[in-house]
Amino acid sequence: MAARRPADQVLREFFRTRRYLGSSDRRFIAEKVFAVLRHHTYLSSLAAVVMARMPDARMRVPYPSIVLVALLEAGKNAVGGSEPGLAEDVGGIWRMDVPDADCASFLGIARGVRLPDSLLRDDEEGLAVRYSLPAFVVRRWLDRYGAEETKQLCEAMNAPAPVSVRVNTLACTVEQCRASLAAHGIDAATTRYSPVGLVLPKRVNVQELPPFRQGWFEMQDEGSQILSYLPEVRPGMTIVDACAGGGGKTLHLAALMGNRGRIIAVDISRFRLESLKERARRGGVTITETVIAHENGLPPLLRDVKGDVVTVDAPCSGTGTFRRSPWLKLNLEEERVREMSALQLDLLRRYAPVVAPGGKLFYSTCSLLCEENEEVVRDFLRDSPEFSLLQAGEILRRQGLIVGETEGADLTLLPHKTGTDGFYGAVMVRSA
Repeated sequence: MAARRPADQVLREFFRTRRYLGSSDRRFIAEKVFAVLRHHTYLSSLAAVVMARMPDARMRVPYPSIVLVALLEAGKNAVGGSEPGLAEDVGGIWRMDVPDADCASFLGIARGVRLPDSLLRDDEEGLAVRYSLPAFVVRRWLDRYGAEETKQLCEAMNAPAPVSVRVNTLACTVEQCRASLAAHGIDAATTRYSPVGLVLPKRVNVQELPPFRQGWFEMQDEGSQILSYLPEVRPGMTIVDACAGGGGKTLHLAALMGNRGRIIAVDISRFRLESLKERARRGGVTITETVIAHENGLPPLLRDVKGDVVTVDAPCSGTGTFRRSPWLKLNLEEERVREMSALQLDLLRRYAPVVAPGGKLFYSTCSLLCEENEEVVRDFLRDSPEFSLLQAGEILRRQGLIVGETEGADLTLLPHKTGTDGFYGAVMVRSA
């Protein structure tokens, strides 16, 4: 459970070596794996209660994750149901790992057990255990949002994320893409806020779909789509995407520019930039060029470039994406957040000189922690008087988007309010 590699990547490799599995089997396995990850702390706490009540003293010790698999079968209310025949499978796996104790007696106790009353309160400890979240994250949300809203946020963070896609308007319209998906048995709905988003009714293997292979859409959360509207890019601009990653926002910016202008995509990972190139080819995007980032300082190419817009979609804790990537909850520690905030401030300071006079510096994260968001922007502006913060709400309203908490200067997307992943965005303009 403490694996350092993303669970979806591990699952892809697992399925790649087991091509005999059908689509329904793959979906079943993936859902169960994600359910265990999503409810890991809760199941662990429940397992401790069960083991303390086991009549066999040999079971009163921590066992590996097979205990969680058994609880996944038993804890129907916690993880959304059980499948016929799974109990027999659990028993077989159990005997491989725990040969000298009875799985049936464990399951019998587990089906009737409940957490201690101390973990049923809506305080830091109770919310952290019931929703399997890092306690320090819950504490920060309680301090900021209060008990009731924090509980709503925790509930939203522990629910499966919707399957959202961004239509590539360089290749088709939203309705054309929707019709093409319908022709392949997928009844997609339009997104609530993004004018170019669709929500699929279930997770599918999109790579097998002709509209995906034709470059008609990309997998992208609606919140990530919304962020691309904040810098207000236009055709002909020069954009520097300082933390491009696999290129989700890069390609959206290219579409908003009508594929006219120049986008320099920078990232420390050559693998991610190669993925961006492939996605750009599939989507018909021709204005991107890729540059490997340096550990310290700017890549040589950028020393002579001034961007109309410089975007810093910074590496972060990922606390806004817990529902989509539940494995991130297992290893996140406060020290990691401190390391991230220092890196984020360094990236802003490093790329600020690339912004042309009168140009914009756009900062975003998929975090919902002030240390990585408002505090980073505050510290940057304190030492960079040539930059000033623009009103995010006004920017979105000019484009017909009324989204999230847009009364302040920056933008925060909260899953329990917007239905998107959690994101933060701030736009700063450089004096002319």
